[in-house]
Amino acid sequence: MQATDSFSFSPFGLPEGHILSGHPVIFLLIAPFAILFVWAAWLEFRRWYRHGPSMNRRADFPIDKTAPSYEPPEPKTRSSRDAGKDSPER
Repeated sequence: MQATDSFSFSPFGLPEGHILSGHPVIFLLIAPFAILFVWAAWLEFRRWYRHGPSMNRRADFPIDKTAPSYEPPEPKTRSSRDAGKDSPER
C-alpha cells in the first residue's frame, strides 16, 4: 500500500478530487452568515439612499492632546454615624 492511498479517503464519501465546498453541509454552515451580510448591506444601502451620506464629521476635528481628560468623581465617604442608618436592626 502506498502513502498516497491513505489521503484519498473522504470522510463524506465523496469521490477523489471532488471539491468539498460543493457539499450541502458546507452550504448550510455558510448560508446564515451570508444572509446576514447581504441583509446588513441592504439596510445600509437603504439608509444611504433615503438619508444621503453620513454626516459624521468627527475626523474633521483635530484631537487636542493637552485637553484635560475625564476623571470620575470621588466616591462619597460615609461617616460612622451615617453607616448605621442603612443597616437593618436585628
